[in-house]
Amino acid sequence: MNDAAFIVYIGVFLVLPPVLLMTRLLDKARMPWVLLLAVSMIVGWLLVNLAHVFYVNGLLMQMSATGEGMPRSHGYATNDILFAFGWLLGPAYLVPWLFLYCCYLFVRWMLAGRGGQVMRR
Repeated sequence: MNDAAFIVYIGVFLVLPPVLLMTRLLDKARMPWVLLLAVSMIVGWLLVNLAHVFYVNGLLMQMSATGEGMPRSHGYATNDILFAFGWLLGPAYLVPWLFLYCCYLFVRWMLAGRGGQVMRR
């Protein structure tokens, strides 16, 4: 169960930026940049933290099944770092998708004929 939840949360995290940018591409009024960044930060932070919790719980279950004890310091620093700075992972993962989005808009602008005038100068 923990592995499945971990995979689902990571999968949703990986699909979130393209879905947000596609929504922005189809209807700019419904997805302004501020909303796009806010959803990317908040939902990304939530998904990363949930995936981490399920991953650590899966490790704990495996260690308890084999009889191994967990080191005392394991996971504490990672939990604090993810909780404090996990919101940065959403916008950081959004940047490559944003580059592709801008490239698409530029090509569409060039094919519309407006870009040819700028290039001939």
